[in-house]
Amino acid sequence: MLKLNWFNLLKIKEACSREGLDSIKCIPKVLSKTDKIVLGSAALIILLAAFFIWRGYWLRTTYEAPAFGGTLTEGIIGEAKDLDKHLARLVGAGLTRQTETGEIVGDLAESWEIMDGNKTYQFKLREGFNSQDLAYQLSSRGIWPNIEVQTPADNLIQFKFKQPFSPFLSISTEPVFDYGPYKVVKEDKNHITLLAQELYWQGSPHIEKIVINFYANEQALLNAARSHEITSFIINDRDNVNQKDYRLLEMDLPRELNLFFNLQKDALKSKTLRQSLRDNKPVDKDYNLTLVTSNAKENIQIAKNLQEQWATLKVNLEIKEYDNITLQKDVIPKREYDLLLYGLDYGPDPDPYPFWHTSQIATKDKTDGMNLSNFSNKTADQLLEQARQSFDPAIRLQKYESFQKILNDEVPYILIKKETLSYALSNKVKNIEKIFGVSEADRFLNVAKWYIKSVREKNR
Repeated sequence: MLKLNWFNLLKIKEACSREGLDSIKCIPKVLSKTDKIVLGSAALIILLAAFFIWRGYWLRTTYEAPAFGGTLTEGIIGEAKDLDKHLARLVGAGLTRQTETGEIVGDLAESWEIMDGNKTYQFKLREGFNSQDLAYQLSSRGIWPNIEVQTPADNLIQFKFKQPFSPFLSISTEPVFDYGPYKVVKEDKNHITLLAQELYWQGSPHIEKIVINFYANEQALLNAARSHEITSFIINDRDNVNQKDYRLLEMDLPRELNLFFNLQKDALKSKTLRQSLRDNKPVDKDYNLTLVTSNAKENIQIAKNLQEQWATLKVNLEIKEYDNITLQKDVIPKREYDLLLYGLDYGPDPDPYPFWHTSQIATKDKTDGMNLSNFSNKTADQLLEQARQSFDPAIRLQKYESFQKILNDEVPYILIKKETLSYALSNKVKNIEKIFGVSEADRFLNVAKWYIKSVREKNR
C-alpha cells in the first residue's frame, strides 16, 4: 500500500527542491516500485471511471441516427435472367404501397378517388411526376394492357373499367414504374450493382450500395454466408442460418402449391373419387392417372410421395416433368394432364376470379385461361363476380368464404402447402424488425429506411 507519511513527504520535498518545485518528475525518485504500481492503478481507475461517466452521459444525451454509406450484399441462387422478381422493389415504385399493417398508402400518388360508379380510379401524382410519362411506361411494356388509361392533367392519371373492379387499388401497389430507391449501375453474369437514388421521393436511402451476387446452388450460397461474403439471402431451411451473424425474418406469401384435377377427364369427373384422394381413402377400382409438374426438385419429390401414397389406394400415378417454359407455353394451355402439381400466386389482392371463374377455362380460341381444373359452377361464378365488384371488405370476405365452401365440397384441387419466405439478414443491417408483402421483392419494401452506418446525435 502507498503510505505518504511525514518521512516520505520530507523526501519528496527535498528531492523536488533540488529539481524545482514546479516539476513532478521528482516524485518517482522517492517511491518504491509497489508505490508506483498502486499509484498508477489508482490513476487508471480514476481515468476509466471518468470515461464511463462521460460515456454514460453521452449515451443518455444522444441517440443513434442513420448515416449514409455501407454496402448490402445479397446472395441469390440463379442467374441474371432470374432477377426481375427480386429487383422490382429496389428499382421500381407503385402508385400506392402497402404498410406493415396491410393499409394502402400513397407512393408515387399522394391521393386518389374512385369515381363513375366505382368504375374509374383517379390518382393525383406527387410533385415531380408526370402522368404522360407513367402512361407511356405502362403502354410500352404491356403492363395492364386491358385497362383504359387516361391522363386528364399532368398530375392526374385515370384507369377506367367497364364494370366496378375492387381489386385494382391493391394492384396499384405493384412497383411497375422506374422511380424506386435504387438504380442499376453495373451488371454482368455474376453480379448486379445498384446505387442509392439521391432524388428518391422519400429521400435518399441510407445504404449507399447494394450488390447482388449469383450462386449456382444452395450449397454455394450457404458457403458464401458462412464466409461472410454476403449480407443477406433467401433461405429454404432455417436450420442452415447461423443466428449469431444473421437474424431470420419470415413472411407468408399469397401462394399455394396445389394438385389440380382436370375435370374434363372422364375418371376425374367423379366427385367421390376426388374426395377419396383428398382424404387418402381407398377408391372403388384401379385407376391409371398422369401427374404433370415442373422439374423443380421439391415438386418432383412431392409427386413421388403422392405416387407411393396413392399406390396403396389402387391408383397408379405416372409422373411427367417439364421445364417451366414447356409447361407454361405448351402443356398447360392444352390441358394435357389428368393432374397438375402447380403453384398459384394470388398477388396483392386475394381475388380468385382468374383461377376459378368459368370464363378462364382454356379453349381452342382462348389458351391463356388459368382455370387449371376446368372447374365450372354457376353459383361460384356469381360469388366471384359479386366479390370483385364490391368495395366493402366485409362483403368481399363473405363472398370468398362462400366460394371456398363450394371448392371444399366439389374438390377440384387439393391444397399441398402454402408458401412462406424466409430471409436471413446480417445483424449489421439495422432498422428492420420484420418483412411483409406479397412477393419476394417485397422484402425490400422499406429498404430506404435500413442502415449500416450510423452517427450519434444530440437528443432534441
